[in-house]
Amino acid sequence: MALRIGFDLDGVLADMETALVREAEKLFGPGVVRQRGQQAKAGPASMSDLVPEEVSDDSPLRHDLQLTARQRRQLWRHVQAIDRFWESLDEMEPGIVARLEALTTERRWEIIFLTRRPATAGPPAQLQSQRWLEARGFRLPSVYVVTSSRGLIASALTLDLVVDDTPENCVDVAADSKARTIAIFRHPELPPPPSLQTMGIHLVKSTGECLDLLLDIDASLQQQPGAVERLMRNLGLKQSANA
Repeated sequence: MALRIGFDLDGVLADMETALVREAEKLFGPGVVRQRGQQAKAGPASMSDLVPEEVSDDSPLRHDLQLTARQRRQLWRHVQAIDRFWESLDEMEPGIVARLEALTTERRWEIIFLTRRPATAGPPAQLQSQRWLEARGFRLPSVYVVTSSRGLIASALTLDLVVDDTPENCVDVAADSKARTIAIFRHPELPPPPSLQTMGIHLVKSTGECLDLLLDIDASLQQQPGAVERLMRNLGLKQSANA
């Protein structure tokens, strides 16, 4: 069987945080944002410390932020006025989109990209996201702009796996669907949120490591279907009803 996989975009494939930090420094000066670790007593910051509620989530940030609520709103108004902002982002890991495309073609995976991106100047967020993926090597990408529970979406689309960097999204998928959940957690200096550890969600340190894991899962599925259940159990992932 072909794996059906949902991939989050921001924080997994696309580097939204660095782009937002760059725009914040343009507006408020370079001292407003510091690399994590420069402020020894700072607690973990999340995306909710950088953008408004309709965009925010609890994914950990790689920077310590010195933005007031008013500055966050000002930053987001500035970002929304940037033409094709979503097309301007860098990859989280160089070449990762092209690698995903190559594996998708080779292994016959079915991929849908999930994102909560709001509108900015220029084309709709969905079209900007599709163009961004195509420009980096993924042909004919399917992009779904999320407006409801990711768990319900994973269930409705009968996804086998969902890859995300946001703890709340991972828990949502694990709780409300039969999909296996892989969380990308890029912060070796921070402990993973307890919710990820108690829900049977498998953690990886990078998208590249995630693709390696997906290859292992797919190889086991193709070579010895009975081994998939054992592999999932060893990884702490739930067995999908589709497997």
